[in-house]
Parts: sequence; structure tokens; C-alpha cells
Amino acid sequence: MKIEKLRNIDIDLLKKLQPKTWTDIRPYFYYYSGSSFCQPLKISENGKIIAVGTNIQHQDSAWLAHIIVHPDHRNRGLGREIASALINDLDRKKISTIYLDATDMGYPVYKRLGFEVETEYIHLKGKHTDRYLSDESAIIPFYPGLKDELLSLDRRISAEDRLNVIEPHLQFSIVYVTQGKVHGGYFPTLLDGFVLAENPLAGTELMKIRMRNKLTARFPSDNQACVDFLIANGYKITGTSKRMVLGEKRPWNGKGIFNRISGGLG
Repeated sequence: MKIEKLRNIDIDLLKKLQPKTWTDIRPYFYYYSGSSFCQPLKISENGKIIAVGTNIQHQDSAWLAHIIVHPDHRNRGLGREIASALINDLDRKKISTIYLDATDMGYPVYKRLGFEVETEYIHLKGKHTDRYLSDESAIIPFYPGLKDELLSLDRRISAEDRLNVIEPHLQFSIVYVTQGKVHGGYFPTLLDGFVLAENPLAGTELMKIRMRNKLTARFPSDNQACVDFLIANGYKITGTSKRMVLGEKRPWNGKGIFNRISGGLG
């Protein structure tokens, strides 16, 4: 048994590790494999991949993501082993905070590694919904002059510098602007369709656009305004997961996240 870097040619084989209730994990691993700020790892035994995971590094923070153990090899400590390898791969002098989104199965493993629960993500599912916008003039396509404001908004809400992740998707984003100020943004091409906003009106207006072609939503339970809005529009709660942290606590704002980037990016 050995821990190695996951290769592109390995990714299609990950179907055998696919949890039944998760969306296809392979597109995420292609993203991780192709990103210079990610380090996907695998554990192999007798030529077969039996566990995988990745870390995702920002400027001074990181996430662990998609830590999965093959069903036939659980209860052997492999989840803890690959999570530890992903942590040890990080420069802890530079990376002061590590986050992850834990399932009920993974929670005990991460707790033993020193992670603490910060909050829960709430999971909802609905149907395609086409609602009119309250103020069509507030919704505009991104243009370069909005870049600094939009990135600053993300830093204030996430308390992380996620430039490497967000910048390639800025050109495809939709922005909520009133009186010349950016109040929110929707990134339809960024993994699960990221929506952030500094107030409920901007967030729910952008969610109206997202709801036209997305059936699920995941965001911190702190954002009660988004919970109420989606339930009023026919969405139902399907579950929760735990946002956990290791290291320095940060003053992030869960009320500003209306749909997370993904389980591995907050």
C-alpha cells in the first residue's frame, strides 16, 4: 500500500469509488488534476486505487476535498491516512487555516485529526423555477471594471484570498450592482455555481437566475434568508454536512454565501 499523486489516467477508474448519493466525482478530479493549486493523492494496493482525496491551496488557507475510501476497504484507517497525507503536504508556515466539509461518515475521522465544527451546510433540492427579477437593471454581465470590487466582496465574506479559483470565471459571472456598487455575484461556470452577496436582496435575486437551471443548493445554515427563500419556492431540505476547521479561526460570513463553490471550496 502506498500514497502517490493521482494521475489523469487514474481519474476514470474512480467510478469504482463513487458514493451512491454523490454527483459524479470525476469532473472534480479533472479540475483538481489540472489546477496548479491542488494536489490530488491516491492510495493504491495491489495495483488498485482504494482511496483518494485532494488539498486545494489558497494564499494562506487550504481545503481538503473528496476524501473517499473504496467501500470494500473501509474501517482500515485509510480515510485518516489520506487526510493526514494531504495535511502534511501543505506548508503550515504559510497555510494557517485548513477547512473541509464533512459527511456523517467522515466527521469522526476529522475530529480525531483535530478539526472542529464551525457550522453546518444545509442541502436542498427543488425544481427548475423561473421567477421574474425585482429590478432587472441591477443584474448586469461582468466587465473588467468590476473585478476588484467583486474579489474584495469574496474576501470579506470568505475571509480567504481565493483569487486563483475565482479569476478564471470572472468573465462569465453575473453581477448585482446598484448605485454603482457591487452587492453580489453569480459564477455559473465555477463548479457548483457559486453565489455570494452582502445582503439578502442581492443574493436571492441572483439565486432566481441560478434556479432556472440548477436543481440543488448548498450553503451555510447561518443564511436563514436563503433557506426561507428556497423553501418558499418549493425546495426541500435533503440533508446537512459539517463545515470543519483546523488551525486559525477566521471571521468569515456564512450569511453572505447563497450557494457554495463546492464541498471542497466553501
